[in-house]
Amino acid sequence: MPQDMLGQTAFAYLRKSRTEEGMETQEVLRKHHQALDECAQRHGLVILDYFSEVVSGESLYARPQMLRLLEAVEAGNCDAVLCMDLDRLSRGRMKDQGIILDAFRDSGTLIVTPDKVYNLADEIDDELAEFKTFMSRREYKIINKRLRRGLRRSIEDGCYVANAPYGYRKVTVDRHPTLEPFEPEAKLVRIMFQLYANGYGCTSIAQQITAMGGRPHRSSAFSRTSIAKILRNPTYIGKIVWDQKSHIKKNTKGNLKHITIYNPKEKWTITDGLHPAIVEKELFEKVQEIMAGRYRPAYNDGTVKSPLAGLLKCEKCGNNMQRILTKGAPYLLCQRPGCCAMAKLTLVESRILEHLEDLLEDLQVEHAGSAPDLTPLEETLSAITRELQVAQRQKARLHDLLELGEYDLPTYRERMKVVMEKITALEGHQNVAQKRLREAKAYDPSLQAKRIEAVLDAYQAGDAAQRNALLHSVIEVIYYRKEKKTKPADFELDFVMKSN
Repeated sequence: MPQDMLGQTAFAYLRKSRTEEGMETQEVLRKHHQALDECAQRHGLVILDYFSEVVSGESLYARPQMLRLLEAVEAGNCDAVLCMDLDRLSRGRMKDQGIILDAFRDSGTLIVTPDKVYNLADEIDDELAEFKTFMSRREYKIINKRLRRGLRRSIEDGCYVANAPYGYRKVTVDRHPTLEPFEPEAKLVRIMFQLYANGYGCTSIAQQITAMGGRPHRSSAFSRTSIAKILRNPTYIGKIVWDQKSHIKKNTKGNLKHITIYNPKEKWTITDGLHPAIVEKELFEKVQEIMAGRYRPAYNDGTVKSPLAGLLKCEKCGNNMQRILTKGAPYLLCQRPGCCAMAKLTLVESRILEHLEDLLEDLQVEHAGSAPDLTPLEETLSAITRELQVAQRQKARLHDLLELGEYDLPTYRERMKVVMEKITALEGHQNVAQKRLREAKAYDPSLQAKRIEAVLDAYQAGDAAQRNALLHSVIEVIYYRKEKKTKPADFELDFVMKSN
């Protein structure tokens, strides 16, 4: 195949498909990486970056690498995107497929597969791409229906496993997927149960298991939450558990996005499994009894329970502070062991309202007509724009030097990658500078004062979700810090307010 796109730039998108289930993800992506490199060489394309999707999700917004890729495509940062097939880009909802194809169509970006190049500016290619994504979606729905029918039969037979929990690994016995104990992890699970039965808490167990070398499957260390989840899991006594999660759609129950929630135990479906237990039933039941006696853990039912949800972050580690029920009242806790001390939610809430009242007083004495000095922001934006223009000229010059034979292809690729990284960084700085300049021009103390006053007037009459929405309307984020063994009110808050 001739090098018909010699010197043009591309990104490569790698994603494991359903037909490759059972194969190691990294091995699949390695093979795709090699195949797309060969495809790029045949066409003369220069790959600037690789977007490797290692998570599985039907929704576009559950695929972070695809979102990054679309942002780059819409910004015009490449001439083409390489992928193994169109269905790797999307076989999910029609809405998501439309968003993806529109991004390529509007930016004039080509879609290059080992079998075909799709130019959506061409009517025939555009119709073919829409047809293939439609058929891919139809195939996906048929497969899912078959899987659901087989899934229900597997649950009833006690042999279905979605993911192997800590302490087990997935195996196939007589063509049935099931679990077998993985002893290096199973012995640690038994220690967790025994420690809890002996009076240790989840946080101290997490620290001890981590010190013994134990690591969970999807994070670097055990936490209070992950230990509690293991201790409540009936899988360890030979059961299969279903219906542990529910999904709340966007814009329902006061949620602004689609979320996954964990159901209370009474909503679970529990059946006898084919796999062996790794914890004795008597020990498991003793642990459940202790946990029930200590506190009733809060669970996410899709509604907002804390007026500070999503606002308060631990200053030391950057994690969101979590609302927990203890000592008969809601507290705010950083889940990272040894980080900030917890504080009573009502005390933090009162401090936030006091801050808003003080800020309102300050704003009311400011002169709304006083214009801020915009010169430093304007000079910064001008300097970034000049640098960006120089980088764009460097990019054009590289194309000329390649065509003149001054550069060989490997040298061109290396230098083009450096230039494109510089352009991408400068465009990011330019966007930030433009945003700051717009905000400075639009800043009006009287307008911000009116917004804060409206929040304070309506706050006491609202429920947790309404209070949360009110605070989010004027506050970007609040950083929380509190040292261990200090008085209940000895905490500090740093506020980042929203601009007009």
